Amino acid sequence: MGKRGRRRGKENTGQDDEPDDVDLILRHVSRQFPHDVARALLGAAGPIEPLGWVDTQVTGRQRRLDRALAVMVGGERRLLHAEWTLAMGDEIPFRVFEYHCLTALAVADEARASVGAPAPQPTPIDSVVVVLSGREAPWPTHGAYRTSSSDEPFSGVQFRIEAVYQRTVAELAARRSPFWLIFTPLAADADRSKLNQVIEELRACSGERQFGELGAAMVALAEADTRERGLADVVKSLLPREVVMQNSIYREGKAAGLKEGLEKGLEKGLALLAHQVERRLGRSLTADERGRLSERLGAEGPEKVGDVVLDLSADDLSMWLTATAS
Repeated sequence: MGKRGRRRGKENTGQDDEPDDVDLILRHVSRQFPHDVARALLGAAGPIEPLGWVDTQVTGRQRRLDRALAVMVGGERRLLHAEWTLAMGDEIPFRVFEYHCLTALAVADEARASVGAPAPQPTPIDSVVVVLSGREAPWPTHGAYRTSSSDEPFSGVQFRIEAVYQRTVAELAARRSPFWLIFTPLAADADRSKLNQVIEELRACSGERQFGELGAAMVALAEADTRERGLADVVKSLLPREVVMQNSIYREGKAAGLKEGLEKGLEKGLALLAHQVERRLGRSLTADERGRLSERLGAEGPEKVGDVVLDLSADDLSMWLTATAS
């Protein structure tokens, strides 16, 4: 799960960067609810135990992959890959196939490095495409990218389709998770009255900091609604002003080019990172903290440090700053 260095669902279309912002926010918020994400997207009937997010790397391609969520389902370890996309474009099936293959190669490389050979039984990889907008006609439950000829048994990758914008507010609320409540501005029957109830429920089941982050994510998703129902203004009017403004933390990071800007030089990159960290912590950095941030930027690189700044909670980010760079 996560954001790669390219636009999702709209490559080479000339559209603005809003889907990138949504992807960034969903990447950040989904990390806080691994069980809720897995339960809804895997569709497994038995117990699901999240094991944590997995970083995979295929050095031969010199390309960093999205993070997958490792889960235990019925005693079997699986990897869950969720692709968030504003629209189901023609490139999506191949993107899922590409990720699946690269992840399988990465898992095999890790096994070869530790035991000298790939595991005899590969780790299952389940992919789900979460579609945020698009056609009104219902989507099938599954999609596929076929590599075999039509007169041969299927070979390729199949994936589940979760068209969240075709769900009702009640269906999303029935998942009993603060995470899935943030998608209600996209629901087919969303209106002011229902969104007001959702926001009150979100407030009741979340702490202050979590409510702020989830509310900011809800604003971004409402702004991504392509039905032009004016629900972004509704959501903003129902949330506290400081929560609406918190959405600028994500957008400011993108607009300032958190990752792109870092590549232009260490000094500028450090200034951008320090600003983002201060926004996340709600205070200025000490001289020691700024020094450690500079050390980590040099030791771990802009992409990894940028992920940490956006992914960790304020408390965890503060602790990360006090630790020595490895």
